[in-house]
Amino acid sequence: MNTVEVVDRGGREIVVFLSGDIDDALALQLRAAVEEVAELVQISGLTHAVVDMHRVRSLGEVGLEFLRNLTARGEATGFEVSFAALTGPAHRAIETAGWEFVEKSPPPAPDAGGVR
Repeated sequence: MNTVEVVDRGGREIVVFLSGDIDDALALQLRAAVEEVAELVQISGLTHAVVDMHRVRSLGEVGLEFLRNLTARGEATGFEVSFAALTGPAHRAIETAGWEFVEKSPPPAPDAGGVR
């Protein structure tokens, strides 16, 4: 199942959980998530949002656009965005898009169909 879920963890942090194939079918939900995170940050006074990608099977251009937009909104309004629990496919897509990590992404799985 492909989902986008924004969770306010009771004043500790805001987490956006992405799962499945993050593609054009989720475009509206991803745009809404940027707005929801910005609103929650304003209401709660938190300064950190986490994007959890431990269940992402693939991360398409619309998913990368979401990450860019959320990061830009954070820079403009004073909250930091970090990525957590990236799957191999998510890590490779983000790395290919120009983000740099301390550790390089793992190689694709031999069957290239499974999440790694």
